[in-house]
Amino acid sequence: MDIKLYDRNLTTPAPPDDLTDKVQNLKFSTKLHGGFYLCTFNLKADLPEAWEWFTGKAFCRLVISDATRTLWEGRIEDIGLSEGAVTVTAYGYYANLSDIPYNTAYNDNFDVVLKAVLTACCTQISADQSNIDATGGPAITSGADSEYLDIYPKEIVEKLAKFSDDTYSGKWFFAVWEDRVPYLKRRVTTAIDWQTAPCDFARFKLVHRGAELWNSCYAVYDAGGVVTRTATTNDTDSQTKYGSSAASFTRRKVIPQLGSVAAATAQAARDHWLEEYHEIWGRMEDMVLGPNVQDANGVPYPSSRVRAGDVLRVRDLVPASADLDAIARDALRTFYIVETSYDAERGELRITPDLESASLDAILAKKVK
Repeated sequence: MDIKLYDRNLTTPAPPDDLTDKVQNLKFSTKLHGGFYLCTFNLKADLPEAWEWFTGKAFCRLVISDATRTLWEGRIEDIGLSEGAVTVTAYGYYANLSDIPYNTAYNDNFDVVLKAVLTACCTQISADQSNIDATGGPAITSGADSEYLDIYPKEIVEKLAKFSDDTYSGKWFFAVWEDRVPYLKRRVTTAIDWQTAPCDFARFKLVHRGAELWNSCYAVYDAGGVVTRTATTNDTDSQTKYGSSAASFTRRKVIPQLGSVAAATAQAARDHWLEEYHEIWGRMEDMVLGPNVQDANGVPYPSSRVRAGDVLRVRDLVPASADLDAIARDALRTFYIVETSYDAERGELRITPDLESASLDAILAKKVK
């Protein structure tokens, strides 16, 4: 693993400093939305070098790699100086989406709005937008309410992604990966990137939570200044599955006030929620891999190579069944990863699969981060 520090020039940087043998307690993470997310480490340095870091390294570029694979890339922001030590925190270039607010009116599909916002406000993000896929509708307008305009691009991404697309085909995630190239991709689980077995985990815990089942849903929005509700949509298969011979079972979600959006936009938010929560998914609550993982062909690699957006298959986790070879996000053996955190000292990778909690405590916890 190589750790290189570059200057602030992202176009023609000077030769980097090699920090590989100076870094201690290295940890780095990936996340969706975001891409390369957070990196922390301590630096072995004498006082003059420590002072140079403290006064001159803010916003310099940090790259961690393994052979030709970039494991992490971002910019240094937080630097601490104490007796005999420098503590450093760097953030992936998703942080550039929190530098300049966007104040130009829009009324278009998510991918179109995103390209305009990145071009206008995010000078550290690559101009290569070829990996931003078209979402189709619904169009979202900045006039929906005051929370859709005069906000930072990061907030725009996370608000507009919740509307999914006009086919309700699943979640869309935005990320900034190698060379600061932006990606907007729909969650796809038709092929696996990595595979492992239960014995490869340092620890894991699989649970089911009935409180996270929602098989009926409607959304609230404004139509001409009038509070309006969409029609209620039901997943009758789910209601039958979790009911009894005497009656079906319904849990209804209300999506709170979306603002002055079009009816089709509110319906997209409603249908996207129902698609995500109509089933009780198994949840890995403590999923920590050891130092090794295998690719789809069984070739071993360090677990540090696994990142958010990858699909992981855990072999032999559940009893054999007729569809064991099928690739689907079943949350029992196949997981779409939305967050990773690698501890280089321990050689362990904590994985968060895409099973976002719908419980109140989880929502509040995200808001205070």
